[in-house]
Amino acid sequence: MIGSVYKIICSQSDICYVGSTFNQLKHRMIGHRSQFKRWDEGKTASEIAIYPYFRKYGPYEFKIMLIKQYEVADRHQLHAYETLWINKFKKTCVNKVPPFGLLKRQKQKVNTKKYWEANKEVLTEKCKQYNELNKARLVEKVICECGGRYQYRGRTYHFKSQKHIRWMETQHEG
Repeated sequence: MIGSVYKIICSQSDICYVGSTFNQLKHRMIGHRSQFKRWDEGKTASEIAIYPYFRKYGPYEFKIMLIKQYEVADRHQLHAYETLWINKFKKTCVNKVPPFGLLKRQKQKVNTKKYWEANKEVLTEKCKQYNELNKARLVEKVICECGGRYQYRGRTYHFKSQKHIRWMETQHEG
């Protein structure tokens, strides 16, 4: 597949946004403007780092430019190239979350933690409601094929136990 790494530049500022796509660049820019409009109207929460600048300068003050095309096996490989270009333009690049790698996972962990802290009461109440509605199922006793016993609510811990892991390994060997 041929993928493109592009940058969106502003005619009134030195900022840029780096992205990647398998589509034609003009279609990708139309998509960015369309998604920005939905975000600006409050119809979606997914914000891309360039959107506040679209709001500040106007979406038609930006143009999309090809950085480089790559022959890639999949989207992950294209994201790796995109990450390299984000790092190259890091002084003017507004991308907040690299599309690939450890930094993205770290950023997601931080955002998840912030979300949980900000919504602690609501989420705790939802968990209580779930536990109350599913009480019988959660305490249900289960006997696993590996010979282990656990309550349904503890299945994740059981599947990570050494006993279960050793049993799984013997199943794949034979």
